[in-house]
Amino acid sequence: MKRKIFLLFMSLIMLLNVGIGNVYADETGKNALNFRKIYKEHRTYSSAVGISANSLGDIAIGFNDDYINVYDKQGSFKYSFAFEVNGNYFFEFDNENNIVIFSVTDGMRYYFNNDAELIKTEKISDPKELKNYYKNRPDKENVNIDGVNYSLKQVLGYIKFAKTDADGNESVIYETGLQYAVKAFVALTVLAFLAIVICGFIKTISTEMKKYTEV
Repeated sequence: MKRKIFLLFMSLIMLLNVGIGNVYADETGKNALNFRKIYKEHRTYSSAVGISANSLGDIAIGFNDDYINVYDKQGSFKYSFAFEVNGNYFFEFDNENNIVIFSVTDGMRYYFNNDAELIKTEKISDPKELKNYYKNRPDKENVNIDGVNYSLKQVLGYIKFAKTDADGNESVIYETGLQYAVKAFVALTVLAFLAIVICGFIKTISTEMKKYTEV
């Protein structure tokens, strides 16, 4: 009798420990990413990570500054997710329409539902499994939903996220616009400054060499 009571007591302790451990892991994962849902479209200078779609027809674009914008099948903005990842990340929708964030730095996958609630976490620690994950990731620049193609194009910091229907009509969902112009202007200014510095340096060396040869 005492043995049965002891075993029952130990079983309860083990179950309690597992429950506390799971809650702690979930809260740790949640705090680590600070994953949250916002209702303002994110506009950024950062490049895009890729695009992904769920079974509801929603299409999402992720950015390197840890934001993901979600749009409906018509291309209208719905909401965004903001979070904090240490290093680079990938994202995609799974079969249950959860959004999955994969942290490249530590190999962790975080599953969040539509309300930005943490569902579960997984760690890919096996090198072979990690290699297969990278290899089998879906195309992050083109997604086709019911004959409608969604594409992501990036050129020198310019981002264009658009959809093309079956008749070939294209409509832009997200574009960097003025931000690209500012970024391009800054880049050109830096290049011009470097060109002036280099030319001045070459001219100075040429002048000094000329003086040396004259002597």
